[in-house]
Amino acid sequence: MLSAMVPPQSSDDVFLRTVAKSISKRGLGSLALVALEAGRPLAFLGGQLLWLTQPALCLLWSRNQISRLARLLEEAEAVDSLIEYLQTK
Repeated sequence: MLSAMVPPQSSDDVFLRTVAKSISKRGLGSLALVALEAGRPLAFLGGQLLWLTQPALCLLWSRNQISRLARLLEEAEAVDSLIEYLQTK
């Protein structure tokens, strides 16, 4: 019976799923996948770019969302999860 249980998702996983859905809903899923796959070694720099552009991006998204995504892009495991979530959409 325990094998049928789904492991609990962290708040970061839930956030990354939400980001993937938002990207896919805007029709940018394929573009995001290509960018993430090709730039996997540079994802850390993408996170740093988000930190740098955060004041301008706050016009579109909340500061909390931008900070959280920037932090997650600095983690290889989170980038892998985001790619996986984009592929399942």
